[in-house]
Amino acid sequence: MSPPRLRSLDELHPGDRYELGHLSLSLEEIRDFASRYDPQPFHLDEEAARDSIFGTVVAAGLHTLSACFGMLMSGPLLRDISLAGSAMDVRWPAALRPDEEVLVTVEVVEVKTSRARKDRGSARLRYVATRVADGVIVLDATGLHHLRR
Repeated sequence: MSPPRLRSLDELHPGDRYELGHLSLSLEEIRDFASRYDPQPFHLDEEAARDSIFGTVVAAGLHTLSACFGMLMSGPLLRDISLAGSAMDVRWPAALRPDEEVLVTVEVVEVKTSRARKDRGSARLRYVATRVADGVIVLDATGLHHLRR
């Protein structure tokens, strides 16, 4: 299901799943991010990457996470209700190579209303990026979002 524009935390329910869209990162984007935030050779140099466990240049895990999170935050789903985030559990089961297309989805894991502040609550959302070509997951992250009611 494509994401609606939510007006309240109360519209989220555990098990809801939304497709945020497709994403790919070019070699230039991967190198730019890595040169600024994660300058490891396997993110920057094809020759050095050949000798790495990946065998080729791959996106930094934080780049993959940032790009997927950016899709969530720039889209309609949480635009009007996002207050902050306070936790994240992240796994990168496989590497993302240049120009590989992934489908990014978000699933509602848990929703809680605040006892102290009736105008807000929190939701645990699981973001998954799955390679379109072979169905392999390259990002599996769960974040705690504080949201308006």
